[in-house]
Amino acid sequence: MITREIKAKILERYKEKEEKIFISNILDKVYRYEKTNKIEFTNFLNLDEFSKITSILNELKINYFVYSLDGKLSKKVIFFIPDFVVVDDNFFSNYISAIKITSSNKDKLYHKDYMGAIFSLGLKHEVIGDIYVHENFAIVFCLRNVEEYILTNLFKVKKQEVDVEKAIIDKNLEEMLEVNLVKNEYIVPSLRVDAVLSVVYGLSRNKVKDKIISGDLYINDKQEYFLSYLLKEDDIVSFRKCGKLKIGTVLRKTRSERIVIEVYKYS
Repeated sequence: MITREIKAKILERYKEKEEKIFISNILDKVYRYEKTNKIEFTNFLNLDEFSKITSILNELKINYFVYSLDGKLSKKVIFFIPDFVVVDDNFFSNYISAIKITSSNKDKLYHKDYMGAIFSLGLKHEVIGDIYVHENFAIVFCLRNVEEYILTNLFKVKKQEVDVEKAIIDKNLEEMLEVNLVKNEYIVPSLRVDAVLSVVYGLSRNKVKDKIISGDLYINDKQEYFLSYLLKEDDIVSFRKCGKLKIGTVLRKTRSERIVIEVYKYS
């Protein structure tokens, strides 16, 4: 059982106010779950939030379920479920929905366009999960309690009229979520994030520096301001207005001690 003392001891590890509030809210859910023996669940968690929470839950030896569609979703929801509840294929559909947004316009819409349209409805980011963009449609995951609001209020994406409908979360939908990654090899002077981004996107180091300082860089869904951050395998890097990529394996070094690295770009 999570006591006030245990909660206070955990919160002492964190300095930032927003971080403390976030951790505190999750621990309160765990407390209610343990006290009432009723289902509790989080909002959508990004990679950084998920890592922090699961570390705490594992330390406290608290059982939990993770909704991620077999790892296809980068934003995950953690459930606390009593032993007497049957968790079958239909269980999570009571709490999580998928919405299909279709455009008949030939002008391609991008992830940022769909995201902008959804958040213009006044929704908080934590109730929205992954957004998968295809040629003329997108699949948006959300908490079930905002599904109807989106269905009845979203009419346009970047001035294009769209059709919005509920999508059934099944094997056919899961096949649509396969991410298309394009692999390339790059020669970089080091694994510093500014050095890698400069090469991958063909930008000057000063331009990369300015964008990072302006808050355009996210690594594993956490905003990062340090130019000297050393990238490692499997890091997910989002660089605003440039793209998203995944760091692969360091293949070798050249004679001049430069590094040859695999980089997977999200198409």
